[in-house]
Amino acid sequence: MKRIMALDVGFKKIGVAVSDPLLLTSRPYTIIYRKSNRETFEELLELINALNVEKMIVGIPINVKGDETKIAEKIRKFISKFESFLKEQGREIELEFVDESYSTMEAEELCRLLGKKERKEVDDIAAALILKEWLENRNSR
Repeated sequence: MKRIMALDVGFKKIGVAVSDPLLLTSRPYTIIYRKSNRETFEELLELINALNVEKMIVGIPINVKGDETKIAEKIRKFISKFESFLKEQGREIELEFVDESYSTMEAEELCRLLGKKERKEVDDIAAALILKEWLENRNSR
């Protein structure tokens, strides 16, 4: 069965979350520490293949006016390069960008509420929140 993967892309780290095969739930999966683009792309491709991912949801920050931020431009460029890498590897995957504004703050708040103060890195939880929202709203698209 196929899965959906969500990414919370940052400059140093990428939070990764995956759905269950029935596409009902999301869970934090891992945090990838960015190296060169090629090394990062290879690591993402390994996950895509190992988890049988058919679609990727990528969080894009939107400002209060509803416009994409400068960081969003950089994320789109990174993902465009990743798509080219996938094509070189003979692999294509459906991609969708979604508003991820405040997902990291929500993840930090969730950890605080759960009493997980020692958790400093929440990128995978932020990705899981992005995916959870996408899964909940996919039928209304």
